Amino acid sequence: MTTAEGTLGLLYAPYLDRYGYALPTIGTLSALLGIFRLVSRVPSGAAYHPSNARRQLLFWLVVFTASTSGFAFANGNVVAVALLTIVHGYAFGALGTYNLAVTIDLTGGERAGAIMGWYTAALSTGYALGSFVGGAAADRLGVDGALALLGGLPALSALLVVPMPVISAAPNAIERPPGLRGLFVLYLNILSDSVDTFFPLFGLSVGIPLAASGALRGLKSGAATFIRFISGAIFRYVDHRTVNFWSVLLFGISSLVLGAVTSLPVFFALFLAAGVARGLLRVTSAASVAELRREGKDVGIASGIYNMGLDAGAIVGPAIGGVVGEAVGLGAMFALVSGSALLLYFGAALATAKGRDTLPVVGSPPSRAR
Repeated sequence: MTTAEGTLGLLYAPYLDRYGYALPTIGTLSALLGIFRLVSRVPSGAAYHPSNARRQLLFWLVVFTASTSGFAFANGNVVAVALLTIVHGYAFGALGTYNLAVTIDLTGGERAGAIMGWYTAALSTGYALGSFVGGAAADRLGVDGALALLGGLPALSALLVVPMPVISAAPNAIERPPGLRGLFVLYLNILSDSVDTFFPLFGLSVGIPLAASGALRGLKSGAATFIRFISGAIFRYVDHRTVNFWSVLLFGISSLVLGAVTSLPVFFALFLAAGVARGLLRVTSAASVAELRREGKDVGIASGIYNMGLDAGAIVGPAIGGVVGEAVGLGAMFALVSGSALLLYFGAALATAKGRDTLPVVGSPPSRAR
């Protein structure tokens, strides 16, 4: 699924440009992908039920395939492109919500750290493969041919869904708002996307070429993916609340000090630290949703709001970064956005009993993460 999405993410703008779309139109249509992905999350979570999971996954895999490969047959027609964009965004959001909920329900929320480590690592690996394979396929087959071919991958994955066993509902299928679970991912993406969007411009202002900025971003993504694969081993020895607490601090501080640095080796160290922290936080936040299932709760709405936090952060982060950066400069923007996000996060965590339980310095004695 994410391989197909990674391919479209790479080729969407070149596809539109090939058919003569102006830059503002390309930007508007690209925004529709994110908007309808965001819109789909909560309705999909509310519609999710374990007993219907197989049917729901199969339906949206077919829709996602059609709305990805369909671009190859739209010939750039503006109405067809707009409809495909809307359906694609919604279908991807629905699939992401169902996939997380199904993964949790199939495992009963057990070994949450290890399972969510592999789950989130698989997602990020798919994005990376989609960009790499999609670019290579486009060079050989053309953009339309690459979308037609790689857009069919989700339909192939439906073959893995057909034999999936019927999932039993949670013993106490009571929806519970995810609270800090949504805040985790909103915090993550506001910081990450504001840095990713504007660091190349800041880098140029301090003598860092675009090639180096690309390498820094690749290092952060690679570190985040690698740490997810081995996070299960980490959670065997360190409680997830402790990992979460220090990862929040590390991620915030590594972003906060960017504006005070001009040395490329120091930038590499900061981006490496940010990647490790981001990868661990994606696992701990997803694992906190999985814990609902272990407690006998339904995870549909929680999955929807968790994923909605990812989408909202990706929209809000660049917007906030742009406004603040225009007012005070990009270097100061990194410090202000990071510092404010840290204060808001820990303020919200300390404000509720459930939030305080996520902080090892104030919560009850931790149990060993599994």
